[in-house]
Amino acid sequence: MMRRIYYIGCLLLCILLGFTACKKGNTYYENYSLKYTEYKGTTLQFLEEQGSTYDSLLLVLERVPDLRAKLGNVSEKTTFFASTNNSFTNAIDALNAVRQASNRSKMYLEDIPKTILDTLTYHYAFDGIYDTDALRDFVEGKEVLSIDKYRMSIQYKVTSASGIVGGGQQQLVLSDMNNSIFKRYWQESNTSVVNIRTTNGMLHILAPSHNFGFSKLAKLLNN
Repeated sequence: MMRRIYYIGCLLLCILLGFTACKKGNTYYENYSLKYTEYKGTTLQFLEEQGSTYDSLLLVLERVPDLRAKLGNVSEKTTFFASTNNSFTNAIDALNAVRQASNRSKMYLEDIPKTILDTLTYHYAFDGIYDTDALRDFVEGKEVLSIDKYRMSIQYKVTSASGIVGGGQQQLVLSDMNNSIFKRYWQESNTSVVNIRTTNGMLHILAPSHNFGFSKLAKLLNN
């Protein structure tokens, strides 16, 4: 009888510990993803200090001086979605694949007309602060105008982790709405890092799989 009571007690203790572990796991992922990375400098300074990770983006910003100045202006608050070098490689490779098929010479970032760079790069920048806290209540995403008044959408979501639905890290999905209310026409891209708070705004990093310009570069330069 005492042995039976002992086993029952052990079983109840294991169940209680298991429940506590699951609850702790949920809280861990939620709290981890809620943290902000504070950077004591402007958004432009952050990009410049990350080694070679943003070389292509910085090259583009040199040719889009108004946006570059905005990202370095401490008196303005701007939310910016940054693309790593890989995103530009994806866009240039897609562009040149089409050009090669029609026997045209290759193009590189420095060959892209400034007007096209302006248009595409502005779509990643927004006046004001848009972080995960500001966007979490918009289940279907929030339509936001970029600084050149182009319609974009930003959606909040939480990934799954350790079998827990919604228990992973927070992400934002940035979408080019292509001037349509129908999502099937949108081009979207996930973030890999969110909520980097700089002295003049909020910075999010797009996943390396992102195609700079939301796959528009090849179309614009091959018409």
